[in-house]
Amino acid sequence: MKLLTMFRNLGRTATHDRFVYQDYQVRIGIYYLQHIVKPFADGNKVLDIGCAEGGVLKVFEQNGYNCTGLEANPERAKYANQTNPSGIKFICGSIESFSTDEQFDIILMLDVIEHIDEKLPILEKIKQLLLPEGIAVISFPPFRSPFGGHQQVMKSGLRYIPYVQLFPETVYCWLLEHIERMNVEIHLGNYQTGITIRQFEQLVSRAGLNIIKKINYFVRPRQALRFGLKIRQNRLRILQEYLSTGVTYILGS
Repeated sequence: MKLLTMFRNLGRTATHDRFVYQDYQVRIGIYYLQHIVKPFADGNKVLDIGCAEGGVLKVFEQNGYNCTGLEANPERAKYANQTNPSGIKFICGSIESFSTDEQFDIILMLDVIEHIDEKLPILEKIKQLLLPEGIAVISFPPFRSPFGGHQQVMKSGLRYIPYVQLFPETVYCWLLEHIERMNVEIHLGNYQTGITIRQFEQLVSRAGLNIIKKINYFVRPRQALRFGLKIRQNRLRILQEYLSTGVTYILGS
């Protein structure tokens, strides 16, 4: 039954049902608040970069946090404004152009950085936005992981093939153009901006941030909540790039 649910949910995104997707974000927010943020963070000022429909911030706001959400997609930002508590401040814009004199105790960037082209300036900006004792929580699927190219949201049979993104770019582009055929530029963009664990840690160091905690997952929270599975950490050090479906970092300045 769980396997059937997994196959049904592959290829589904927020555009299928924003209400259902927002509820899925709420469940993600509950996990991150309880297991990642509360054990490591003091203070209550939260910035969620790439907040989408705002479900994660809804959880934080209900638990007494002062919340700001940043979302580049106008439709998602509008939906977030219309359907979440009025106490949450939603801003339509990208992190690249975001400017403020505020600093935050907690910065969330959940499954966003792998879509950004120039990552180092963003990590440097996060460092500037953090209060001295603040933390940044950044998660992403490593590029060399089974679905590190986000192919699970494709419409063709490619969505069922793990590691397909490891083909050379010319081959991958051919597969997109001749098999997937839809949203080729978006999927190719995911391929080009994906990031490995090693690359991320090198950028973190260059940005002057410190790794407080790193969690590798065999089954990452988003997969578990989406497909009705159990969250499972990957404690193996070998082949972590290939066997970790997701990674979460807690960073400090």
